[in-house]
Amino acid sequence: MTTSEPTASADREVMIRLEGLTKRYPGQSQNAVDALDLEIYRGEIVVLVGPSGCGKTTTMKMINRIIEPTDGRIIMAGEDVTKGNPDELRRKIGYVIQQVGLFPHMTIGENIATVPHLLGWDNARTAERVDELLNLVNMPAETYRDRFPKELSGGQQQRVGVARALGGDPAVLLMDEPFGAIDPITRDRLQNEFLRLQAEVRKTIVFVTHDIDEAIKMGDRIAILREGSHVAQYDTPEQILTAPADDFVSEFIGRGASLKRLNLSRVADIELRPWPTVSIDTPPAEALQTLRGVAEASLLVLDGAGRPRRWVNAEDLSRADGRRLDQVGLAPRAVVEPRATLSDALNELITARYAITLVVDDTGAYQGVVDIDQINEAIRTMRASAVDQSRAGLQEQP
Repeated sequence: MTTSEPTASADREVMIRLEGLTKRYPGQSQNAVDALDLEIYRGEIVVLVGPSGCGKTTTMKMINRIIEPTDGRIIMAGEDVTKGNPDELRRKIGYVIQQVGLFPHMTIGENIATVPHLLGWDNARTAERVDELLNLVNMPAETYRDRFPKELSGGQQQRVGVARALGGDPAVLLMDEPFGAIDPITRDRLQNEFLRLQAEVRKTIVFVTHDIDEAIKMGDRIAILREGSHVAQYDTPEQILTAPADDFVSEFIGRGASLKRLNLSRVADIELRPWPTVSIDTPPAEALQTLRGVAEASLLVLDGAGRPRRWVNAEDLSRADGRRLDQVGLAPRAVVEPRATLSDALNELITARYAITLVVDDTGAYQGVVDIDQINEAIRTMRASAVDQSRAGLQEQP
């Protein structure tokens, strides 16, 4: 077994320790999970990823004992929970699955209140927690609290699933391909939203996926598993991309490692490029004069709150015929927030008419733009850094 163990640190606490964790099903010649040892630090997202049938979901389900281990121990916050009451254990652990599993006969508020009620919270405390969580996942409580699951989109239901998992304020969250059944655009947005949420709540998360790109984007650390949940490599996304442990890891990562590294950098990490803007109330003739004085072929129209509303070019402005700027041009569609990855930004600008991705803050206010030159520069920087790290590693070898 080849592994890269995380470097120990005095200020980091091991939240979950798996010791020789094993699952053997009757009639099977090989263990589904074979003597797995793994340490997961408090407040980190650890992603279990590997080929189909490698045991990653079985491993995760043993942590809250939905599947009972055949052998080994599960230590959580210093306590051996392997043989205790499994129902009590599950009430301390949030669980998010791909198909959400909301109770259709319950309102959204009642779904989120499920665990608080099981924990014996009073009605006032439970109601406060429900509203807090709905607002935390960007679903205003006054709008969504009394709706039913069938009235929500798939992305909204997944947000509620996360809120429900956080209902009892668990220290540990298990997530089994939580965004796998959602369309790619919504999936990217939910991933970014979840990372924003994690920055606030700092839970210890075990996240299962079959998608290495998602693992790179979401994980503080990634455990790449072979058959039987044998660890091929356990390390940070950057180390796995720049220094794969063996051929199995390299093949699993696949081609395009440079592009995959774009999932390691956030839009907030780079200096945004400015773009010429005009107010939504600017007369078209005045906006046309502004456009003639800049190098760019279009202007970005901002509303009174500084939010992007339209792209307008010279042809749009010349044919305005007295209309306001919010009635001409094109609506901006390639928009990300600073927490989005550079990969997200690239995906957006590829489909944008002006090959530009707009960056806005949490209120939707314009911050700047990302263009292809900035993406290319980021890739060059990452490549140079990877070469330097590789050379440094060779020099350290005896």
